[in-house]
Amino acid sequence: QARFWLSTVQPLCGLPLFSSSVSWPASIMAPTNDAVATVMIMDGGMGHMLRRLGVTVQGEVGSVERFLGVAMANQNTPELVEKAHRAFIDAGAQVVITNNYSCIPAVVGREETVRYVSAAGKVARQAIGTSANILVAGSLPPLEASYRHDLVQTPERLAEDYTVIAGALAPYVDVFVCETMSCAREAAGAYAAGAVLGKPMWVSWALSEKADGTLLSGETVEMAVEALGPHALEQGSPLQACFFNCSQAEAVEVALPRLRAVLPEWVRIGCYANGFKTVHSEGSPKASDEYREDFTPEVFAEWGLRWQAKGATIIGGCCGIFPEHIKALHETLQRADTSASA
Repeated sequence: QARFWLSTVQPLCGLPLFSSSVSWPASIMAPTNDAVATVMIMDGGMGHMLRRLGVTVQGEVGSVERFLGVAMANQNTPELVEKAHRAFIDAGAQVVITNNYSCIPAVVGREETVRYVSAAGKVARQAIGTSANILVAGSLPPLEASYRHDLVQTPERLAEDYTVIAGALAPYVDVFVCETMSCAREAAGAYAAGAVLGKPMWVSWALSEKADGTLLSGETVEMAVEALGPHALEQGSPLQACFFNCSQAEAVEVALPRLRAVLPEWVRIGCYANGFKTVHSEGSPKASDEYREDFTPEVFAEWGLRWQAKGATIIGGCCGIFPEHIKALHETLQRADTSASA
């Protein structure tokens, strides 16, 4: 039974957050198998929300070219990026992820990366304003095309690029989230670069659409966690939560119990799944052809309850999940909490 949390938030395991005014309730770090567990709501897909607001998104799904306009928006139209963040916050999101998923050397150029990443952090921080109950999560994304584990760089290059991105985000964010990691090595590289900066770390992998508990690389969930290193699983380490994102809802449901089983109880688990039909599409699909017709806001909210039943205590959406989906999730969890408390 989940206690839905909408009030104030204390630093995770004593690690510093951006604002000293942010205070997390003690229950936030309670073991996830406790009778009472908190549920945090994340935002949805920023790139697709920005497309709805007029930003150009074109190209093959997952390609580095696809979200060039989204990356540029942090500098060129920051008011639209802030508007997108605010739409998710108004819908009930308690965590917003910085809009720098495509602000990587392969898209904006190595010399421009810091400028675009910093702009993303700044606009996210502006979007939450003085709110003490919203977190800004800094995105550590794939450094090449998404879903392409075969393109993951050498450990040295991962360390170099993720260090640059994390350093640019650090002044603006409360936590780092290594997201859409297609293989164990990619996640380990992003985690290592962010972990030295004294902020909580969240790690999120992308799952195979086979829904068999494997990553896009074919590696198992257990292998992915092991690759983070033994110190990551020690109490007091920066690792605070592990997720699956940019994945099919069905694949997430299968993998969550395996993730819970392999992690210490103090590491939360969660998910932010796709509203895509598939990530394996060629060419530049029309927006109307990309999304699952069955993934209405109400259906998405019901999936949220299913993921919660599998142990997820942080839930949101990825590509194709819009504010109306997050609003339905928010309201559904509130109703479930009210029923459980009655």
